[in-house]
Amino acid sequence: MKQAVLAAPGRFELRKAPVPSPGPGEALVRVRAVGVCGSDLHMFKEGCIGGITIEQAGGPFVPGHECVGTVEAVGPEADPALVGRRVFVEPAINCGRCRWCLAGVPNVCPHHEFLGLPPRGGCLSEYIVHPARLCEPLDDHIDDDAGVLLEPLAIAVHSLDRLGVAGGLPAVILGVGPIGLTHLMLLAHSGLGPIIVTDLLDYRLELARDLGADHAFNPRRDDVIAAVRELTGGHGAEFVFECAGCEETFEQMVELAAPAGRVAVVGIPAEDRLAFKHSTARRKGLDVLMVRRANRTFHRAAAWARQANLPLAKLVTHHFPLEQTQRAYETAAGYADGVVKAIIRP
Repeated sequence: MKQAVLAAPGRFELRKAPVPSPGPGEALVRVRAVGVCGSDLHMFKEGCIGGITIEQAGGPFVPGHECVGTVEAVGPEADPALVGRRVFVEPAINCGRCRWCLAGVPNVCPHHEFLGLPPRGGCLSEYIVHPARLCEPLDDHIDDDAGVLLEPLAIAVHSLDRLGVAGGLPAVILGVGPIGLTHLMLLAHSGLGPIIVTDLLDYRLELARDLGADHAFNPRRDDVIAAVRELTGGHGAEFVFECAGCEETFEQMVELAAPAGRVAVVGIPAEDRLAFKHSTARRKGLDVLMVRRANRTFHRAAAWARQANLPLAKLVTHHFPLEQTQRAYETAAGYADGVVKAIIRP
């Protein structure tokens, strides 16, 4: 089978490898579609993410974790009814035994593995093996593109859970890439308002307006803090979602929040640090909460997509074959050609 291997920061190679065999409790999945995620781009551009490096994989490895495929075989102890089913893959493999898994927060399991992060190879491959319990059948009305976006949507569901979002209150989203836009879709169906978004790319702001944003601002030309204060009676927003992962938005998020407001830090910065004005956050009594991936929210994300008819496929702007993985990552990393979500089809 063919695989796209990240040989070094900024360089993919197409290589061949044996088709794996499913072990006990595992499924062999023929990969149909893989999303290029912002976390993948950190590894592509910088060779690391959150302290995890290419070297920890022992050298070149296969990224990719937003995956839809077809189950072609299962191993012993796996449900044979999965064979032939189109599935989306939950990428986090938690131990299920530690105090955090047993407490209902498997997303912070210290023993977990994650598809596409060292040491576990990812989905930029024609086939993968994965625990069958984490291969969820897709409804027919959710196509492959929308299925890929269930992973970022599941993160957004968890993010709203963390903040205890309630309707009728202002919300701000800083950064409307795919993660920010999935947050927007959920907020637009949750009765919040006004919903205010910011981004440096005008074409993404236009898409955000189309998906339900009430106001959209570009910090390069707009005074975002003044605009949000004006729109919220001078108080700020009760809910702020930082989805850009950059120094400026970390500083802005506490300025934009209302007293006793709640801030979700979803974005992952290139530099492994987070800085904001402590006195502002303290005087406002803010809850600043970290969002760690999804947390048992894939089923709810799929239900949202189905019941609210969320237009997830609108986020997909580019498709590439596996042989053009290098081009796909360069396009996404450079924000080229109006890219929002790029999908690779092995």
